[in-house]
Amino acid sequence: MYKHNEWSQTDKKDTRYTEEKQNITSAETESSDASHSQTVGARGPVLVQDTVLHESLETFVFSTTLPRRIHTKGYGAFGYFYVTHSMREYTKARLFQTPNEQVPVAVRFSLASSNQGTPDTSRNVRGFSTRFYTDEGIFDLLCNHLPVFFVRDAIRVPDVISHLSPSPVNNLADPERLWSLFAKYPEATNMLIWFFSDLGTVKSLRHIPGYSVSTYVWRNAQGVRHYVKYHWYPMAGTEHIDQREAQWLACQDPDIAGRDLYDSIAQGKAVEYELSVQLMNPEDEKILPFDPLDDTKVWDEAQYPLLPVGRMVLNRNPEDYAEQVEKLAFAPANLLPGLEFSDDKVLQGRTFIYSDAQRHRLGPDFRNIPVNKQANWSPASMVSSGNGRYVAGEIMRAEIPNPDNFTQATQRYESFSATEQKNLAANIASGLIEAQPNTQHTVLGHLKQVSPALAEMVRNQILLYAGTMGR
Repeated sequence: MYKHNEWSQTDKKDTRYTEEKQNITSAETESSDASHSQTVGARGPVLVQDTVLHESLETFVFSTTLPRRIHTKGYGAFGYFYVTHSMREYTKARLFQTPNEQVPVAVRFSLASSNQGTPDTSRNVRGFSTRFYTDEGIFDLLCNHLPVFFVRDAIRVPDVISHLSPSPVNNLADPERLWSLFAKYPEATNMLIWFFSDLGTVKSLRHIPGYSVSTYVWRNAQGVRHYVKYHWYPMAGTEHIDQREAQWLACQDPDIAGRDLYDSIAQGKAVEYELSVQLMNPEDEKILPFDPLDDTKVWDEAQYPLLPVGRMVLNRNPEDYAEQVEKLAFAPANLLPGLEFSDDKVLQGRTFIYSDAQRHRLGPDFRNIPVNKQANWSPASMVSSGNGRYVAGEIMRAEIPNPDNFTQATQRYESFSATEQKNLAANIASGLIEAQPNTQHTVLGHLKQVSPALAEMVRNQILLYAGTMGR
């Protein structure tokens, strides 16, 4: 099994660096100066037969990995995870059994809606993906820094990404595209409250939480199943910034979060997170007022308290970003015995599409790239979820029975301080003012369902901005 602390020159045999070195060596056998193309005389022209030239240029052209479709901009770090509280009672996964046993990890932090030039402090969803290299195989835990998502069914995700993307007309940000998303999907209202609060803007990846958002299953040795949600919390504390500071920092240092992470580790300051979980008896879904597998919802921590599991220590920066970070091929389907999928509709849709995306991006042999390699892997190594369950019912396309699009959004809004509520209204209004009137009307209607006071604050802020702008 490949482990990051064993990364060596031997592991780099197939990287572009070695290929380029081989090209230069080949050229040196034919010429005393490998920095020149083969020409007719000193002036040229260059000969088509110069295979050394062609090989050098082709290697350069194909040395760049295709970018991810989403979560394009990202940063990586490495370290280890160890259990502080055995979870043997709830899962047979050996990863969570033995206290103090260290397991190598690789982490990629990212911006969901981004390109390589997107400022780190932009209002965005931060990805927090962790790979555990265990004796049983690879386990990938994909999290976001906000605990809810825009929609509850994976079939809607391509439309969500389209709304979050630049205009296809001019490749510029189009506020109407974003706000028509919140108008189109009332279920996204809870995400709207989280996303446009000050939690949507951060400057340090060392101070963000991580949430699985989707609901997984733990199965113990006796076959007992529990629903589970994963939570990462930074040991240094959670921090965020307001929109004004985020915009200022975007101009001063658009890569501030990545620089902060790298420099901290380079200076010997390990970055640590605690892993906790919420567990639920699947039978509880029959008595809850919402569907616990709905990705637009959170679970009440008073009813389903956080159980500490372990701690992750990131203490090493990448030596080769392109090979160790950009070629990381995460997939929710990388599970271990005792860790399974639930019937969460978003998670179910993600189970296979990630591997398809990695094949497109890295090629069909992506699992043999050192950072992705798992000893003796075959399709039979995949954990099939739900063995032993009996499932029956009418096949259909339907909304879940308990959608309830606004209750949790209201609860979240009412948990904010007066200052946080004011900032939320200002953040929403500063963007919503750029949307079309019918979109504004629909979004304000959703906000009124959350809180009439919030809708009124946003409306007044829009009128104030319009007056300032002379509209």
